[in-house]
Amino acid sequence: MREIVKTITGKCRMCYACIRNCPVKAIKVVDGQARVVPELCIACGHCVQVCAQGAKLVEREIDKVEEFLAAGRVIACLAPSFVAEFHPAWPGQVVAALRKLGFDEVHEVAYGAHLVTLEYQKYLQEAGDRQGLISTPCPAIINLVTKYYPRLLPQLVPVVSPMIALGRYLKARKGPDVRLVFIGPCVAKKGEAREDEVAGAIDAVLTFLELKEMLVAREIDINLCGNSDFDNDPAYLGRLYPVGGGLLRSAGIDADILTNQVLVVEGREDCLDFLKAVNEGKMVPQMADMLFCKGCINGPMQENDFSPYRRRKIVAEFTRQGLQNTRPQPLDLTGINLRREFHDQSVFFPRPSEADIRAILAELGKYTPEDELNCGACGYPSCREKAVAVYHGLAENRMCLPYLIAQLEKSNFHLRQELKAFQGKFGQLVGNSAAMQEVYRLIEKVAKTDATVLIRGESGTGKELVARAIHYHSRRSEAPFVSINCAALPETLLESELFGHARGAFTGAVTAKKGLFEEANEGTIFLDEIGDISLGLQSKLLRVLQEGEFLRVGETRPTRVNVRVLAATNRDLEKAVKDGAFRPELLYRLNVITIWLPPLRERRDDIPLLARHFLEKSCQRLGKEVNGFTHEAMDALIRADWPGNVRELENVIERAVILTESKRIELGDLPRQFRNMAAGASGWAFTRGMSFKEAVAAYESRLILQALEESQGVQARAAEILGLKRSTLNEMIKRYNLMGRKNGGTNK
Repeated sequence: MREIVKTITGKCRMCYACIRNCPVKAIKVVDGQARVVPELCIACGHCVQVCAQGAKLVEREIDKVEEFLAAGRVIACLAPSFVAEFHPAWPGQVVAALRKLGFDEVHEVAYGAHLVTLEYQKYLQEAGDRQGLISTPCPAIINLVTKYYPRLLPQLVPVVSPMIALGRYLKARKGPDVRLVFIGPCVAKKGEAREDEVAGAIDAVLTFLELKEMLVAREIDINLCGNSDFDNDPAYLGRLYPVGGGLLRSAGIDADILTNQVLVVEGREDCLDFLKAVNEGKMVPQMADMLFCKGCINGPMQENDFSPYRRRKIVAEFTRQGLQNTRPQPLDLTGINLRREFHDQSVFFPRPSEADIRAILAELGKYTPEDELNCGACGYPSCREKAVAVYHGLAENRMCLPYLIAQLEKSNFHLRQELKAFQGKFGQLVGNSAAMQEVYRLIEKVAKTDATVLIRGESGTGKELVARAIHYHSRRSEAPFVSINCAALPETLLESELFGHARGAFTGAVTAKKGLFEEANEGTIFLDEIGDISLGLQSKLLRVLQEGEFLRVGETRPTRVNVRVLAATNRDLEKAVKDGAFRPELLYRLNVITIWLPPLRERRDDIPLLARHFLEKSCQRLGKEVNGFTHEAMDALIRADWPGNVRELENVIERAVILTESKRIELGDLPRQFRNMAAGASGWAFTRGMSFKEAVAAYESRLILQALEESQGVQARAAEILGLKRSTLNEMIKRYNLMGRKNGGTNK
């Protein structure tokens, strides 16, 4: 079935407003996108009206109409509600604008309504005292009955709508080759024009919004057009059809509130309630005139913001003008069929059992009636109705706001727990050397204060990790931690990033923007590479440190913040002060507490621990299983100079994990410059980071190699030095693969 309303993929933001407002819940959620189900849709257009994201798109027929106009002989059929939509333009100006677009003739659909009125009068005489009749000008009502209340099909008056009546009349009078284009406020008309029962009467359907788009494209201003008359005969009371009860008034039927036999039912809630009551046998009036949208004057595809009462008044005045000095004339409708049939279009859905519903609810932790909050956030009025939709494949079970909030809170709790576990005592800082113990001691002391801290050290030593450790151990730990590399941005951009800017402050500043100092309010801001900022920006930063306020770019009113400042640099700031490249007063403000981070070459005892840490981290990220290092590889890592410090070590370990084909990192997995560094390293630094078995194997291998070197490779002599049997030594040489090593020995 052809889609009249489509969802623009990616635009749907899962607010479920379309489900909430769809009277028949003809929406299917797939991968978070709410899509209209054509077989269930009644084309009322409410989903289009309520979608704040503009994700619902009504089928467009502008291109088709443009092709018709280019070919010639096209007639516009204008819905009677046009007078309210295009007011204050005169009706004749709208007609003139349509002629400018290229329409050969312009006819009122109200004339088709007049024809329908005559057919209704004829049918009601035939029906006699028959009860429970339902009017049929509104296609949304027809869709509602045929798809959801098929028992009421016999109650539908078998007369075509005004649009189809006019179409059949004009095709009979003008010839079957003429193209007819209906223009109105209704989405459902696009579907009605293609129904098999009435196909061919109307060739295309435009909404008022599509018509306005065409006028704009052709640069046609309705208000500047002259007056032009319609090409049809007078429509009489047919112009009242777009207001509730218009059909009854034109047919001379009295909707007497006292007798309650002839009713006017308009608006989706009243229509749904009425059809439900009639379907259940609770109400059987003689006749009901039904309009789904509280009258066509309130159709979904119009944008005039007049109140419904003013629209009604405009239509009524237009009708009165048309009745002046005119009287209905006899019509010859020979050969024009204004009747039709209606067919069952309902879709069967199996009813889920109570066990099925309970199982679906249980997936969301809803085990008792008290757990069913019926909040309606999912778009369904109750949890059970949503469960039924899930059973039918129309909804996703996780479309439940209370459930998602509970899951989010649970997830946040677990993330916080993981973060605490991941951070350890000092975040991601790793090392137990004396130099690092001093760093930890300072972190503990300064974290309890709001003092400004300057973190100094070579690149790659972990200055940001120290800043994060200070933040997460401070009383600001629950507030934001914001970091920025001051060397990565030019001065103008850096100032905007730090302090924000006002709208129009510079080219491209189309909106106001908060700076990082505002983002970090009540928390901590970390300024990395502070030694690289310009002198002009240094003075503005000094103001924040001294006064706790700053000026956004383009503003004159200061903004106050409460932020702790941590800074870092690898430059010699004292020398920069002497050279005039750094303000001394800023250095004094920053240098309240200084933490020096030692380079990796000065804490080699930490390398095994760091290597093991980065190995586990890389294996987890890359999905590989590597259990450790060979002693040669670890020896090389310990002896390296590491000009890039801890950052370089992490990159080397990640590279080795990617390249290795064994369960341990071998010397050959390291970069070439490391491979000649493995030598006679010994002691705790050599085995640190290894498991007990790895450490024992490393020491045994080292002792065997030393014994073989001392015995000049004679295994018998080496065994004697080690106090081992010769066979035992030979077996250990094979086990540790030492035969091919230098001084691997000869079996003498």
